[in-house]
Amino acid sequence: MKIIKGLLGILLSLLLIAIGFGVGFVYYVFVEDAPVSETLKEDSEVPSGETGIDDEVIKNGDLSIHFMELGNIYTGDSILIQCGDNDILIDAGSEYSSAPTLISYIDKYVTDNTLEYVIATHGHTDHIASFISTEEYTGIFEHYKVENIIDFPLTNSSGSSRTIVGRYRNARDNEIAEGANHWTALECYNEENGASRVIQLSEDVNMEILYSYYYENTSSSENNYSVCLMINQGDNHYLFTGDLETAGEKRLVTYYEENHGGLPHCVLYKAGHHGSKTSSCPELMEAITPEYVVVCCCAGTSEYTDENDNQFPTQEFIDNVAPYTKNVYVTTMVDNYTPKDEFESGTTVKSMNGNIVFTVTDGQIKLMFSNNNLRLLDTEWFKSCLLYTSPSPRDPKTS
Repeated sequence: MKIIKGLLGILLSLLLIAIGFGVGFVYYVFVEDAPVSETLKEDSEVPSGETGIDDEVIKNGDLSIHFMELGNIYTGDSILIQCGDNDILIDAGSEYSSAPTLISYIDKYVTDNTLEYVIATHGHTDHIASFISTEEYTGIFEHYKVENIIDFPLTNSSGSSRTIVGRYRNARDNEIAEGANHWTALECYNEENGASRVIQLSEDVNMEILYSYYYENTSSSENNYSVCLMINQGDNHYLFTGDLETAGEKRLVTYYEENHGGLPHCVLYKAGHHGSKTSSCPELMEAITPEYVVVCCCAGTSEYTDENDNQFPTQEFIDNVAPYTKNVYVTTMVDNYTPKDEFESGTTVKSMNGNIVFTVTDGQIKLMFSNNNLRLLDTEWFKSCLLYTSPSPRDPKTS
């Protein structure tokens, strides 16, 4: 009996050692030493960014890209780009109620009340609602003079006045009646009706409207109609794909491989579809090898689902970007997890990184954050969710 107990003790010890080694190995591989692209072998030299937004740096910079928080519990996109004399707004989510928050932020930097370009990527509420005025809120189109509007060529919406797309079109058409130019992304790519594919923003920076297969082919997903664009600054490229999903991303990669020698390495990538598992596919990540990734979402939100593996940012998204960069930042997070059926009444949010500003001045890149400068993998939320280290999705109820 003593021999058996001794053997059991030895086996138990060996099992515990094996488990400890396995956990340690996974942590080492996926957290401490996540593989990076050749361009990031020296990413210890890459600054993590500064807490606090320095308006003088933005004012004196050559280019600034602002990923804005939206002032409510809903996930969405709104991105302000400033370069030379041009102010560009990509999307205005997430709800009508986001408009005051967005306008308050934009007004700090757009001092002439004019947006030279507005880009509406696709016809979902979380990307276009704040363009629209309501009885309670003044929308972007009413508040600002807009000179040029570029939007989605196709939609699955009926476009009636009861739909978000119909309301967006009415607000857009009012802006056109007041003098704004309007083109679809397909017209820009094809350079039709006075539109340009490449728009010069300053001497060294341009905005390029990319081609997407779903500009002229139908999809069951509205997300695939997203306008895709690249900001080019010499050899530095910054990619924005709206909510384009895997099918669209793969076609984007293939089209540019076959017609333009491939997509370039991208210093900055706005994570597709809020860091969902249906975007940021391996083929796109391999093509662009991003250095910085910004996710516009409320991390851990149950807005769309109670299924952990579908909540933003997803494990699959993180697995896809991990081979290329650790520099992943997220605007917002849930303050208290509540089930989907209690979401609107029970959920509150707080800043993760907060408003995120990516600036370039004399070739030097700087990141600034209104809340903190932690990369996603360094946040307590991330650690509590066991992202990277767990083969199964995290349980946000414990975060």
